[in-house]
Amino acid sequence: MVGRKLKPLPDDDHPRTQFAQALRELRDGAGSPSYRTLSEKVGYTLATYSSIFNGDVLPEEVQLIDLVGYLKGDTREWSRRLADAAAAVEIWDRDRGAQSELFAEMEGLKVELEGYRVIAGDPASVFGQAARAQEDAQKRINFALELESKLSGMLHAVDAQLNEAQGLVPTAQEEAQALIDQAREAARNIELSASLEAQTRIEQAQASFARLVGRAESEANEIIDKAGSDSRRIRADTGRIVDQLLAEAEQYIEDARAERLQAELERQKGDALVERMKLRAKIDLAQVIMEAQQALAKAGEMEHSGMLDLLLQDLGINNMSDSETRKGRHRKRGASQPSNEYVDLSEAPDVETSISGLVGASGEAPEAKVALPRRRNAPKDDAATRAVN
Repeated sequence: MVGRKLKPLPDDDHPRTQFAQALRELRDGAGSPSYRTLSEKVGYTLATYSSIFNGDVLPEEVQLIDLVGYLKGDTREWSRRLADAAAAVEIWDRDRGAQSELFAEMEGLKVELEGYRVIAGDPASVFGQAARAQEDAQKRINFALELESKLSGMLHAVDAQLNEAQGLVPTAQEEAQALIDQAREAARNIELSASLEAQTRIEQAQASFARLVGRAESEANEIIDKAGSDSRRIRADTGRIVDQLLAEAEQYIEDARAERLQAELERQKGDALVERMKLRAKIDLAQVIMEAQQALAKAGEMEHSGMLDLLLQDLGINNMSDSETRKGRHRKRGASQPSNEYVDLSEAPDVETSISGLVGASGEAPEAKVALPRRRNAPKDDAATRAVN
């Protein structure tokens, strides 16, 4: 908690004031904690902190170390500064004392000088004042004598009362001794009664403690027995659950292995199907190119037909006769075969045989002419017709 703003210090260059100002700056740097916060965290009273921060006194070294340590200051540096400030205060007080004595002496000389001036200016007035002062002194002397007489009478009365009191002292001592003896006897009786009552209460407490311990041991044994039976039951249930989980885990592993094997078979089938589809597409493309060549040959476009030969060479297929290119593509379809269906490649055993005849092991087209596999009901491709037109 931030403390209230302190009143300014006097501008007197006193070492205590300068030291208090430095402590205020250290406190401001630490967030200006209040005197109450310092009292709770560091110790010491609120008045102590008020005197230190107002420059009334220098703090003790222990107080300064505790305060500076809480305010995150260098304790060694502040200890040195405290010693310097104490030495400076001693010099300051000594100088001020000498100055005060000098000023007092000067003031006395001024008063004496002023008296001399008055005497020199009006001697008759001075003598009149002296006569009046002498009369006043005589009156005071007479009053002192009367006071002395009264005091003497009072002293005689006090002496008489003292003598009477001294005569009563033995009686008072005896009465006091009797009272002391009575008090001691009462104290012994009270002590004995308290001892007996304490012993009774201790025995009652011991009996109650024994009953509580017995009850606690009985309850603890019951809890231990119940915990043991519960633990055995839990271990048995846990064993059954673990066995069941292990059996289910083994079954899951077997199922996963079977699914993985099935997936591998499906992948191999898919790869084979993709290869057959690629081969089918390649053969269909070769058929289309050959049909386009025939159409171009009929149209007399032999130059374009030669360009299509390059495509056939890229596919690894030589020129084929017109009867062979038409074989399987323009054959007569049965009534039971719709015109918009393809033959299932998995049911075409002649695909692999045909590709072995189309492409050699080195990737080059064979010299001999081979028959292309037939495809049922392939959709018409008008690319060749568009090329001819």
